[in-house]
Amino acid sequence: MSHIIGKGHCLTCPIRYRSIFANLSEETLKSEIKDFHTSILTCRSNDIIYEQGEPSKYAYTLRNGLVKLTKSLPDGRTQIVRILKKGDLFGFDGFAKEDYNHNAITISQSEICRLPLSSLGLLRSKNTEIDTAMMTSWIKNIREAEDMLLELGAKKAPEKLASFLLKWCEGLDDRDWIKLELSRSEIGDLLGLTIETVSRFLSDWRRLGFIEELKGSIIIVDSKGLKEKACSSGSC
Repeated sequence: MSHIIGKGHCLTCPIRYRSIFANLSEETLKSEIKDFHTSILTCRSNDIIYEQGEPSKYAYTLRNGLVKLTKSLPDGRTQIVRILKKGDLFGFDGFAKEDYNHNAITISQSEICRLPLSSLGLLRSKNTEIDTAMMTSWIKNIREAEDMLLELGAKKAPEKLASFLLKWCEGLDDRDWIKLELSRSEIGDLLGLTIETVSRFLSDWRRLGFIEELKGSIIIVDSKGLKEKACSSGSC
C-alpha cells in the first residue's frame, strides 16, 4: 500500500529537469505552484497506484523505481503494455474525461509525485511550456506503443527477448551489471511469451556465454554474440 510522506516541492525536486515543469522559470514556479497540492507517495513492490476503469483524478510522475502499466481482460488475462522508469509521466486520461485505461502497479520500491488533474489543468491553460511538455510526453508514449506493436507482431520469440535485454542494458558496456527488476513471468507478459520460453532462452544464452545472472541482476557479456544468435537481419 502506498503512503503519502509529504507535499511535493517543485523548486527543489531532484527530477524537475525531466518533468513537465522543466521549462518553467523559478519566478513562475514560485507564483503558480505555491498552491499546487502535489503529494509524494512511497510505494512497496506490487502496490497498486490506480486500477483500470477507476475515475481519473490525478496524474503522476515517477521519481524513483519502476512501474508497470497493465491491461486486463474480463477473464483475468493480463498484458503489460509499458514499463515506466524514472521521470516518466502517467495517468493523464482525465484530461480527455476518461477513466484510467490501464492498471498502474509498482515493480520495485518507488517514489511517485501525485498531481491533481484539476489544478494541473488550470496551470496548463496558463503556461504553454507545460502544454508543450505534456504533448511531447504523449507523442513519446504513442511512439513507444507503436514500437511495442511491431515487437509483438513482427518479431520471433528470441528476437523479442534479445531486444528487451539489449534495451534494458542500453548505455552500459559489456560486463556491466544491472538490476533486472522484472520476473520471468513479467517479461513474458510484456513480450507475449510464456514463462517457459523466457526461461529456456535465458538458460541457453547463459550456457553460450552471452549473459550472466546473479541475485536478480543481469550482465550482457557478449552483446555481439547475442545479436548474431537471436536477431536476424539486424532486427534487434
